[in-house]
Amino acid sequence: MKVILFIIILSMGILAGCSPSFNFGNEKAEPRNEPAIDSYTIPPNFIPQAVVITALGDSLSQGVGDEEELGGYTGRVAAEVKTWQGIKGVAVENTAKRGRRSDQLLAMFQQGKLTSPIADADYLTLTIGGNDVMRVVKRDLFSLNTEAFEDELVFYESRFDHILTAIRDINPNAPIIIMGIYNPFSLVTDEVEEFDQIIDSYNQAMQKRAESDPQACFVPVSDLFVGNQNLVYHSDFFHPNSKGYDLMTERILKRMNECGMTYEG
Repeated sequence: MKVILFIIILSMGILAGCSPSFNFGNEKAEPRNEPAIDSYTIPPNFIPQAVVITALGDSLSQGVGDEEELGGYTGRVAAEVKTWQGIKGVAVENTAKRGRRSDQLLAMFQQGKLTSPIADADYLTLTIGGNDVMRVVKRDLFSLNTEAFEDELVFYESRFDHILTAIRDINPNAPIIIMGIYNPFSLVTDEVEEFDQIIDSYNQAMQKRAESDPQACFVPVSDLFVGNQNLVYHSDFFHPNSKGYDLMTERILKRMNECGMTYEG
């Protein structure tokens, strides 16, 4: 972990912390393995509807780093949904906040602060976990080891499960777009294999839980942020820039197809 420690010391200065019935897939798992569809079929008797997208989580759901101020990936997805046949408008309710961890998000559910935004949602976007990893980094800065991240992962998995359960208690049917996390330290050096493995373990935990929910769709993005050859980072060298959010949105739309998006009139 010595290389990681060096990278982190360099990086510490930049770290901070119901409407239409759209859904992904159905109650069976088979649609996840079917070929992606290229368009969305709208029944001929469909009445145009307004769609509400509620964003949950941390700075990536909030859209931090988006120089074009289009609302990050959530705003870009909303713009795409607005172009679909039969949709007359899209509203985004963004409850995400920079620096938020999974324990803080779970506390908001327990305090009833997210009940209305989630109940009103036709779609939900969620990014959470990156700040959980960074809490371990900052807490154990001078004694980092993989065991600390593995211990934290046990707690994170439990909180993540409770978050998704809480969402379903409020809104059983809205599709949830669950974003994976990435390793920003690859921007500094390619000698971060241990940290890549840590990020991968958190992504695997999220994906496994998402696959237990027929209306959830996990979107991996770690490969989009390896180094900065594609100029995907904001000037803080931590958050995506507008191009980074563009790439995330492309990946989301692809995964939405792969997850079997349908409309039930």
